Amino acid sequence: MKEKFFVKTRYGEFRAVADYSKKDKVYHVHAPAFPGILTNADTLGEAKRYAREIIELQCLAAFDDGKVVIDDMNRIFGVNKRPMRAGVVVLA
Repeated sequence: MKEKFFVKTRYGEFRAVADYSKKDKVYHVHAPAFPGILTNADTLGEAKRYAREIIELQCLAAFDDGKVVIDDMNRIFGVNKRPMRAGVVVLA
């Protein structure tokens, strides 16, 4: 069973998906704007909290690398803002 929801962070709102695994008895959570990022949680509430934390950490890492972040509402966060698509953007 998949739960789709928006996660509000200090750096915008992002879509997240929590997929419950009956076999593992945990929620596997990912945010499409940040491919390859995955976290696990025992409850849906915990999954939403973990999703927010991992997204904020990814945003901070992007800012440290001089990148900007565009949330799923097309708002831009970081320096050297320029409109693009949701996710992390590298500005050359």
